[in-house]
Amino acid sequence: MKKIKIALVKPPATYADWYKRPVIGLSFISASLEKAGVECKIFDALYQSWSEEKLVQQVEAYRPDMVGLTAMTHEITPATRIAKTLKDRSNQITTVVGGAHIAALPKGTLEEFSIFDYGIYGEGEKTIEELIKFLFDRNSELDIHAIDGLVHRNKDQVIVNQQRPGLTSEEMENFPFPAFHQYYGDNTKALAGRDSYYVIYTARGCPYKCSFCMTVLGKQLRGASIERVVEEVEYAISRYGAHTINFSDEIFLFNSKRTKSLLQLMIDRGLHKKIRWSGLTRVNMVVMKGGEELIALAKESGCYNLEMGVESGDNDILKSINKGMTAEDAKEAVKIIKSNNISLGTYYILGQPNETRETAQKTIDLAAELNTNTIAVGIMVPYPGTEIAKMAKRGEAGYRLLTEDWTEYDKYGARSLELKNLSYQELLKFQKKAYFKMYLKNFRLFDMLRFTWERKSALWYFFKKKMRPLLTSDKSISSMASQPVTLATTKHSLADVGPHRFIKSSPADTGPNRHLQRDGRPA
Repeated sequence: MKKIKIALVKPPATYADWYKRPVIGLSFISASLEKAGVECKIFDALYQSWSEEKLVQQVEAYRPDMVGLTAMTHEITPATRIAKTLKDRSNQITTVVGGAHIAALPKGTLEEFSIFDYGIYGEGEKTIEELIKFLFDRNSELDIHAIDGLVHRNKDQVIVNQQRPGLTSEEMENFPFPAFHQYYGDNTKALAGRDSYYVIYTARGCPYKCSFCMTVLGKQLRGASIERVVEEVEYAISRYGAHTINFSDEIFLFNSKRTKSLLQLMIDRGLHKKIRWSGLTRVNMVVMKGGEELIALAKESGCYNLEMGVESGDNDILKSINKGMTAEDAKEAVKIIKSNNISLGTYYILGQPNETRETAQKTIDLAAELNTNTIAVGIMVPYPGTEIAKMAKRGEAGYRLLTEDWTEYDKYGARSLELKNLSYQELLKFQKKAYFKMYLKNFRLFDMLRFTWERKSALWYFFKKKMRPLLTSDKSISSMASQPVTLATTKHSLADVGPHRFIKSSPADTGPNRHLQRDGRPA
């Protein structure tokens, strides 16, 4: 095969410029291509704080043969602009789109955006390797229709090939570590800074069926051995000076034999004395039999922070969205985690199916009562591929779909959905009220000021859009603000909570997967 160069591209931020970590999906693909002997380079405009023009200039200077762009739903439009600009300047470039949006709409994405030559849906490591061989290896006998996970064109027709199965546990065992040297180079102290952390996927997939989530990596849970996970933790320490690990699985802290064995192995290897870690869990994992022992073991192994989706304070809504928990379960889970002195972030969504003012208020009240270290309150987004999107399109569950402009499909600062009896503006007011009530009712003015300061660029973005979330007061907020408030400090700020939850992952979150389309998935 002739020598070629591949550019792997992440579009710039809209407003979430505080969210800067390597895109793990692109890093896995880069590692796979490097192992196959293909030259590639990651151009992460979000991580580098580049504008679209700066990004294009960097990619253009690299002179790639192929550009692979990853895009979540709210990023698909800017990804299209970037691809068009690159094509205009060099029509020899092949453009490929991957990520959460095309995973949900494989055919629709290429039909809507003709600038993309190919699309990859699902896990992309094998698919992009085969596509490169098909395009650039003259000796290849590959049939384009035989490349699983590929979306391609035949004149005016878009063809979606058979879906590719996800990597097996055995394949994950032998897969190279993500190519984070694309971000950190040879700097052995790259992650030695106080707020730095290393990102690890120990498993792919999520077995749950939450109605707001589109599981890009499938329902089947697949993971490498616990020895392999520990090997990567030790690699992160020796290669980059890591002292903090973020386990970015859809759900990391399962109440399972594998998870407990992994935590015990970390203790046996002495890693709990070298690193601290954070990850996602679920309410039901904490309150089920053995949950208290699981959290105690997590603490002993170095856990300093957990994240958990609560979503709603109304039990009927929790049942309807398939959360498998109750508000009472959430209270018990929070109590157990707090008793182990682990920082906790909880997450909520306003605009649930058949949401009313009363159920929204229950969510706000529960968030304030739980009083976790951090909260994230999003407004429901009908992400393609979710049950919520199907309901909204059919006008069910009280929903009114406001737009199919993908730039508005972001749970912070966008406007895509409302309910017939609860307008979008009312949802915004409830969102603001949730933050104010949680911080002020619990006498956490200092934390609220810090939250505002750390998100100042986002607030300016919202102000320019004339949305002003978290800024405008209503009567209920004003009355709370008039109550006596004392200064209170906590150990962790919003930025300390697992990073994938504050930009449309994880998963969500990533991930938190979840209704979020989490960044960093190998899709």
